[in-house]
Amino acid sequence: METNKSEIKEKIRAFWDNSHQNYDAVAAHGVHSESEKVMWRQGMTKLLGPAGPEKNLTVLDIGTGTGFLALLLAEMGYNVTGADWAASKISQAKEKAASSNSPARFEVQDAEKLTLESNAFDAVVSRHVIWTLSDPYAAAREWVRVIKPGGKVIVDIPRMGSHSGSHHFGAEIGKNLPFYNGADREKVEEMLKSAGLSNIGTLMLETSGDDEKKTLLIYGEKI
Repeated sequence: METNKSEIKEKIRAFWDNSHQNYDAVAAHGVHSESEKVMWRQGMTKLLGPAGPEKNLTVLDIGTGTGFLALLLAEMGYNVTGADWAASKISQAKEKAASSNSPARFEVQDAEKLTLESNAFDAVVSRHVIWTLSDPYAAAREWVRVIKPGGKVIVDIPRMGSHSGSHHFGAEIGKNLPFYNGADREKVEEMLKSAGLSNIGTLMLETSGDDEKKTLLIYGEKI
């Protein structure tokens, strides 16, 4: 029997809410070396511009998980809100923020239907997220809605590789997720364009040294 959209979304939410205690140890869920941290710092500075109290650049981190990217952006000086549908992950992110005296804020949100004001953020960043969405195109439209004119939406391209398939949601759910088995650059660019973004571009993030890692970011601007 065909699984309906609400059932799919609820199963995905429950999966992340109940995900194992080793969540942060998974390669895609955090920063695991200093060179990886430097990679993200450099990439975000290049795409968002330098941060600082006088600029008050506001960033929404969609699919924040336990908050690694939101906390890093806050450390850099951005005004950050981390959002995730899994309440347990938001609780963990809040605990991390409290223990490190981070100003980052965290709240439960549905990436495809945000309860946030329009034109509220300078940027939306979405990492390791679009492959988990039942309607990534609707999500992209929401992300465009909440950024200011001149703001950016930044997403990564999922390269599922060794962590694809039943390791996550299983084939029955996965077949209903457009990017479950990965997405090529052209498809993600088209998604951003169809959501209303212009000046589409890419940035390859790379670490140096023995722990070489690469992440391709695709971004667009709200005109």
